[in-house]
Amino acid sequence: MVEHSVHVGTLQTRVEPSFHDKKQRSCLSHAVAAEVHAAVLFSFVTSIGVLYEEILLRNDSYTEYNWYRKIYGADYTHTYIQVVNQVLRLHKGLKLHEFGIHYPLDASSGCHIDLWVAFAIAFRVSKLELNFSPCPVSYWAFDTKNYSIPLTLFDRWKGIEPYLVQLDRVLSIRTPLLNVDNRFECLKELFLKSVELTNQQFEIILSSCTSLECLRLLDSPGLENIKHTVPHMKLNCLEIYHCSGLKNIGIFAPNLVSFKYLGPRTYILVKDAKQLINVCMCPSWRYGEYPITNSLGLSYRQSKDFGFDLFAAYFPQLEYLMMDVRSYKVQKVFKKVPLICNLKHLSLGTWNSSPDLYGILHCYKMVGCFVKASPFLHRLELHFELPPDKNQALRRISISPHRYLKEVSVSGFFGNKIAVDFIMAVFDFTIELEKIEITAVYLGDPSNCFNSFRHSEIDLNLVRESIQQLHERMPAKVQLYFLDDL
Repeated sequence: MVEHSVHVGTLQTRVEPSFHDKKQRSCLSHAVAAEVHAAVLFSFVTSIGVLYEEILLRNDSYTEYNWYRKIYGADYTHTYIQVVNQVLRLHKGLKLHEFGIHYPLDASSGCHIDLWVAFAIAFRVSKLELNFSPCPVSYWAFDTKNYSIPLTLFDRWKGIEPYLVQLDRVLSIRTPLLNVDNRFECLKELFLKSVELTNQQFEIILSSCTSLECLRLLDSPGLENIKHTVPHMKLNCLEIYHCSGLKNIGIFAPNLVSFKYLGPRTYILVKDAKQLINVCMCPSWRYGEYPITNSLGLSYRQSKDFGFDLFAAYFPQLEYLMMDVRSYKVQKVFKKVPLICNLKHLSLGTWNSSPDLYGILHCYKMVGCFVKASPFLHRLELHFELPPDKNQALRRISISPHRYLKEVSVSGFFGNKIAVDFIMAVFDFTIELEKIEITAVYLGDPSNCFNSFRHSEIDLNLVRESIQQLHERMPAKVQLYFLDDL
């Protein structure tokens, strides 16, 4: 069976060229009229500000095809919708492997998006991605209403035939015969960004998509209570980022391997996840304190370490852990936590400047706690946000020698003395450190919304001098890599 992937979107703003409106409108209209055929292996139709790129790729087994189509510079919604419809008309396969929309669309385009989603479902898509925000999260975006998926599209007990009829009548797209009972049997991955979800919609998606393995949600402010009490046997990856209205998360997924969360301080109950090895716990300081009440039967805790406590039972089995230390004060909690014997990869994020629990000194103490509790830790990542406070100094604490830590990565490096001293302190307690990677770019956001960001206040000369100083202080056996081109 032949499978295709359809991606329709734009490049991000930092690489998009700028052109006059008249030229752009003209070339966009010509692009829509262009006929690009799927049978051609490499076909390019290029004009000012617009590049249609269609690549037909065969994998090593010669049983599947990946069909990628990217539209660059399509700044007008009406034209973009026409382009997407044309892409769908050109699809000739019986099975759709991957379908993705990357464009700033909102509820006003809902009638078109509904048909696109129905198209993907009808062709039994394996990976569905709807990314409707050019900005990191909605509170930086325009004052628009997010698109919301109709319940009928994902409710397995309700038909999507009206949408399929519209595809035929409006777009002249014939879809394969659809077995309503198993129309989601192929959907393995679902990524929704700036798509409005209600509690009911979330529950219906998990209840209907029983083959779903990975669910990623980003920027759905209307979502308040995530609760799925029926065991979902296939779900192994759940990621929830920047959903500002969340109060409760209750998930029963016995085969969950990875859980990542960045958002409001909320009550989290992950039930019987005996396979869980990858956890990101970043309840953001931006969203205030924990709600006083919850629907999960958990008692109210005012402590900043509450979220840490909720996952403490899983610590002995974790292999990867990411935390924003600004949200925790966990030195006391470590007295109750057993050894994290399986932890191989630890990622900690904090501010660079603050002298209190939000700063680099607190992060240093956290490293000391984790190193003591994680005897087989292999890789340590440190992510520093915001410019440093030049008046801070690192006061060394006693940290036992660590034999297994081999790699250290530092992002958000400003070249300040306290960061240099921190790196040297890590080197001093490691016995067989092999590699240190450093970048001035901040890479500490698990949602990738604010990554690849280098602060404008950075002193490039200071960074160069600090890197040179580290080179001189490190022995030859330690490979020191500075990843930036300054």
